[in-house]
Amino acid sequence: MTTDLDAAAGARLAERVLGHAHGIEISALDGGAARPGEGAHPSYEYRASGGEVHVRATDTPAASAGLYAYLKDVCGSQVTWNTELPLAPAGAWPATEPVRRSTPARHRYYLNTVTTGYSAPYWDWDRWQREIDWMALHGITTPLTTLGHEAVLAHAFEAHGADPADVLAWIGSSAHLPWTLMGCTNSFGGPLPRDWFARRLELARKVVDRQRELGMRTVLPAFDGHVPNSLATPQTPRTTWQGFATALLDPHEDAFGRIAETVTRTQADLLGTDHLYSADPFIESIPPSGEAVDLTGYTAAIYHGMSAADPEATWVMQAWPFHYHRHFWTAERIAAVTGAVPDERLLLLDLWAEHAPVWNDGRGIPATPWLWSAVHNFGGRFSVHGDLHGLARDLGGVLDAARSGSDRVGRLVGTGLAMEAIENNPVFYELATDLTWETPQVEGWVRDYAAQRYQLRDASPSAHDAAARAWELLLTTLYRQGASRSTPSPLIARPWDLDPPFARQRSAGEFLDPDAPVLISANIDAESDPRVEGDLTAIAEAAGYLLGAAEAAPSPALATDLVDVLTHLVAQRSRAMIRSVSAAAQAADPDGVAHHGALLTRALGDLDRLAGTQRDRLLGVWLATAARWGADAEERDTLVRDARRLLTVWARQDSGLHDYSGRHWQGLLAGFYRPRWQLWIDWLTAAATGSTDPTGFRSAVEKLEEDWAATTLIGQTEPAGDVIEIAADLLARYRDPVV
Repeated sequence: MTTDLDAAAGARLAERVLGHAHGIEISALDGGAARPGEGAHPSYEYRASGGEVHVRATDTPAASAGLYAYLKDVCGSQVTWNTELPLAPAGAWPATEPVRRSTPARHRYYLNTVTTGYSAPYWDWDRWQREIDWMALHGITTPLTTLGHEAVLAHAFEAHGADPADVLAWIGSSAHLPWTLMGCTNSFGGPLPRDWFARRLELARKVVDRQRELGMRTVLPAFDGHVPNSLATPQTPRTTWQGFATALLDPHEDAFGRIAETVTRTQADLLGTDHLYSADPFIESIPPSGEAVDLTGYTAAIYHGMSAADPEATWVMQAWPFHYHRHFWTAERIAAVTGAVPDERLLLLDLWAEHAPVWNDGRGIPATPWLWSAVHNFGGRFSVHGDLHGLARDLGGVLDAARSGSDRVGRLVGTGLAMEAIENNPVFYELATDLTWETPQVEGWVRDYAAQRYQLRDASPSAHDAAARAWELLLTTLYRQGASRSTPSPLIARPWDLDPPFARQRSAGEFLDPDAPVLISANIDAESDPRVEGDLTAIAEAAGYLLGAAEAAPSPALATDLVDVLTHLVAQRSRAMIRSVSAAAQAADPDGVAHHGALLTRALGDLDRLAGTQRDRLLGVWLATAARWGADAEERDTLVRDARRLLTVWARQDSGLHDYSGRHWQGLLAGFYRPRWQLWIDWLTAAATGSTDPTGFRSAVEKLEEDWAATTLIGQTEPAGDVIEIAADLLARYRDPVV
């Protein structure tokens, strides 16, 4: 059997992750059973004896996943985003009988277009290299790579007559690039540094080369029809999104096909191709026409732009619009899109299948090759959540159905992780990638996860017991059945009226179809869910167990999880404080406003102090990584201002996206959210005995936001404080409701 296995690439991966590849042998394996005519399933097998590990696999991604499975299952090790690498294991490899697994998921997709904005806008090669190794260990085959696409677009636009200055202005801010590439934003922020295009293309080449070395097929962007105004006319249709309008060429214009082909050819010349392309012209916008013939025209023009330059092109399309504007996208309109691409040349990502699937809603999605995908995180906002039982039921269920040859899942060909931001809730992603290969019993899997995550193999029984008890509680609270959406943080809510701002916070800038029978937001309606505050006693108990485990067997992963759980506890305790401030003002009780307001601002300061112990929760680190892409003070200041704005105002004051990307970071909590809440407290103190006109208060809020976003101060870039000591202090203060 011919395989796509590169054993040397697997050995180099082991050297980076483990520090060496001694005693590791990687070789070829025939695949597992598949449906007739589909070829073998991707498979791996690991075994160990005599101090040597033998990993056999059908291909390099499966081999990488097999090596990681051995490290987790047998060695009790885990590699997540904050794991200290290399693992540097000591001694001989533990022996084990052969374990063989396979998957019907030929495509294992990774990343969302906007992950490059909310998590990775300023990564360097070292950080990208680590992420690619994470992908490999977790069996990813099909990563999305948008790095450098702005340079490709600029070349194509200028080749077809656009003014370079107009193109640069249209591309706008480095922080907002993903949304410009999808036709959502344009001409906002920036400009980019002078050497940005060259440096980003150099980085992109390294990224795609390493991905291909590890057997992955990278998905590159294609042209979707959006152009700067200098390539449009006043009659050119515009798509609209959050107050932005972007020109969209008519698919029948000659310019559409010429630019599309130039983009594909230029990109292939610069980065090569694996024949997979992403394009989503109406990702959160309504098309200019709802007529089936027009939707077919747009789709056919985009695909022709790919295939004219690459006859082997396959379009990887997000099915997100079919959820987001569910009432617009009828079965007929969806068919007009999917039917315009040749069979086997379209892959549909059911993006938010863990909560709002479209594959099984009767509109014909499974008739096209499709992938079950999870979003999980929106905007990088803080939320400790994930329905682990539901993930095992739904993702495990469709894969088990595909293994058995069931027609229930139609033409399922893969899985996807399309989170808007990473480096959060690793338990969700570990389970999702494990489910690719088998469906475990969740309670047992979680016990193993905790031991692996905290490297407790040689720890004391008390550390084992504390970690296990913490996760028993977390599995019935934050990761309980039904917890498939974020619990919004009250501290990140934007005060605007006398009443608490929780209702406004729920939509978080999303379009919520007023005609839909159920409003499906990424955030739960926390004020109407009794478990949000009702579970806090159990969550505090879980934090106590994590604290005990961290004292007995300290590790970066334990510190991360302890800070996460405590942050959730304190943030949700503040919900009652905010309600009490509002109630006191409306009861004409200025002393009550002052008392509860002081508790609220103290909570913000406490969490700022806790976040300051963790390097990945420092605003200054985010800003410093942005600044290093600038060649001089002017460029660095521009980058910092754009990076600040994305986390707070997001775009303009009228865009409706305030705090969509809010974070519980040191520097944001005390430096932005606390003074904004103080404006509210001061206004309500006066309103308790006087005028309740919000005009002056709202102007003050907008001024604070604009001033903060315009500041170029970097701030703290190294962690400070003892996480155990601070955690113990906060747990004692917030274990019970604060009055």
